[in-house]
Amino acid sequence: MCGRYYRKSDKQKIAEAFHATRVDDFPLPPWDYNVAPTSMQPIIRQNRDTGERELVSLRWGLVPFWTSDLAAFKGFSTINARAENITTSRT
Repeated sequence: MCGRYYRKSDKQKIAEAFHATRVDDFPLPPWDYNVAPTSMQPIIRQNRDTGERELVSLRWGLVPFWTSDLAAFKGFSTINARAENITTSRT
């Protein structure tokens, strides 16, 4: 998994670039040069009901499918998850 990335666009530019028809109302600075796992970031997703693209704020990071809730997952780190270990590692 990629640990960090940078974002240099605001909500409007991101929505226009990905043709998102709906943009949630959440605070977002116009840039972030150190986006770290577990921070809230803008995400483009397809709405299950309408099929339209929407821009929402979600938690950035990798959470395995077997996690029952984020509180139980707090001690695990998936920052170095690798495909080479997929058969031997639970993560």
